[in-house]
Amino acid sequence: MSSNSLDKIILCKRFWIYISIVMLGAYLYPLFSGHLHTPAYDNLDSSVVWTKILAESGEIFASSSTTIPNMMSGLPRSIYGSEFNFILSLYYFFEPQTAFIINELLIHIIAFMGAYLLLSNYIVPKNKHYSYILIFSGSLYFATLPFWSGAGASIASLPLTTYILLDIKHHIDTKWHWIYLIVLPLYSSLVFVYMFYIAYAGVYWVYDAIRHKDINWRLFGAIFLLGVMFLLKEYRLIYSMFINSGFISHRVEFDVFFKETLWETYRLILVKFLEGHAQHANGLQEMYIIPISILALILSFYHDRFSKSISIAIWIVILISFYTNIWQTILINRYILPSLLVISIIKITLPHQRYKEIGYLIGFLILICGVASLSQYQGLHWLTETIPLFKSLNTTRLYFIEPLVLMVLFVISLKIVIRKLHFGYMAIVLLIGVQYIFALEQNNYKLTSQTNYLSFDEYYAPTSFQKIRQDIIKTSHKDISQVKVISYGIEPAVALYNGLYTIDGYSPNYPLSYKKSFRKILLPYLNAPTLKNSKKMFDDWGSKLYIFTITSLPETYRYYVDADNYSKVPLNANIDAMCDMGTDYIISSHELKNYDTNRVISISNYQDIFWRLWLYKVVSCSSK
Repeated sequence: MSSNSLDKIILCKRFWIYISIVMLGAYLYPLFSGHLHTPAYDNLDSSVVWTKILAESGEIFASSSTTIPNMMSGLPRSIYGSEFNFILSLYYFFEPQTAFIINELLIHIIAFMGAYLLLSNYIVPKNKHYSYILIFSGSLYFATLPFWSGAGASIASLPLTTYILLDIKHHIDTKWHWIYLIVLPLYSSLVFVYMFYIAYAGVYWVYDAIRHKDINWRLFGAIFLLGVMFLLKEYRLIYSMFINSGFISHRVEFDVFFKETLWETYRLILVKFLEGHAQHANGLQEMYIIPISILALILSFYHDRFSKSISIAIWIVILISFYTNIWQTILINRYILPSLLVISIIKITLPHQRYKEIGYLIGFLILICGVASLSQYQGLHWLTETIPLFKSLNTTRLYFIEPLVLMVLFVISLKIVIRKLHFGYMAIVLLIGVQYIFALEQNNYKLTSQTNYLSFDEYYAPTSFQKIRQDIIKTSHKDISQVKVISYGIEPAVALYNGLYTIDGYSPNYPLSYKKSFRKILLPYLNAPTLKNSKKMFDDWGSKLYIFTITSLPETYRYYVDADNYSKVPLNANIDAMCDMGTDYIISSHELKNYDTNRVISISNYQDIFWRLWLYKVVSCSSK
């Protein structure tokens, strides 16, 4: 087959439709395989359980002060977020795993469709022979990012939202554009990304008005409507933050921001630029996207297209650079960001330069990563005293629009490569292939157990917990709702998922008084020199109320023990404090030793697919 024939196939729209179906199908296959394994961290241990608790509570529309008793001895309804939440509806009508799968599927469909619409209408030139290869390359890149599903389509919907706003700006909108803005908050999060996106959109509106010396009231109305709809959806959050929360939040004692030196802050800017946020806003950019963008930026300074011989030489150098992994050395160099910023500024300011947009995009990426990192610089710690909100508000999410910017940057870079170098089409296909393989490696869905990847049945152990429930009812002679448990070496989410009521748990917001009470249970651990880092994390952050153990230290809670490597561990927790908080049972992933048998008695042990569990009853709480 000649190179011209191959190019025709690569440039064909039908070819890319087939490729997209196959790639997305393979990417999402684990969801429907019956062998789904997904991350436990910030997923099974949190968002899945929070949504399940609210969906099954019967208190979805209750007042914000109503207590939902499941976690941490009962938390106010306001903690669990808005009832106007599409994910909550999924968990209400479907079993948790089914709801989880539907949510994940919709997120990636929305990501692909939004990317396609934005790229085809506003980024990629129409009716060019290379249009489809760029549109589908960018759409596939964006749709195969590992989105955090706990926030619904928050990041996945950014291209679609941008497309909608641009249509409205250009007066080519329909009623469906406005309906989209009204319903979007039902499937997205204000505090996760959209409060910052709306702010960026507002800045763009001001820039557009100054540039054109005319106010675009339709665009203003769209941005305003979007903001109002988010505020209406999050009325519980707004009321509790600015009017009356009903309690003092543990977040008022946060000491996690404005703590780093200037050099460490710069390093964090570089991390954000190269890696994004591993769990919540991962653009998978370090391996290929950033290198190709830098190459395109350099190539864009040359006005003409390179000859075939020079193109071949450049491609050889590019292949060698990737094969030898020289990019890792280049990108982690301390001078890479200032260098890129200077080159981008030169690109933007030089006269008669084409493709200035690549300079703007790279510069904007560096800017948002830098601004987002300001909340980590200790030199600005005085802001927390002047504006207490900065102590608890996570402004590092300012750069969570990064995947959207990276998608546009990637497509612009590919366009430059095609125009400057021969054999660009085949190179792009190869690039899409290796980026796709990288995306599969970083996928949130696996077919087998891996580090931090577990199935629902492995993590939540429903078979063992059915037996645990029976043993608790049998030995306590109480209804299960009247019994409180604490977990040791296993996430409290497991017990919560199985309908038990806990004194421990993980919540981004809860009463400070409860944290202080729970801290008494941990005193023997907090005073241990070997747990200095754990003590600091608990005191400075403390959103996870766990007993510190071998396998459940806050700084290592992502990792789980091998089922064949269990050993007895001492129970050093303060039993009196446990009694004060109403603890009836301890569920442990280790057999305990060196505990007071007059106060704690062993009930039984259980072997499951992943966990091996022991049940202990706390007795004689009245005797101190």
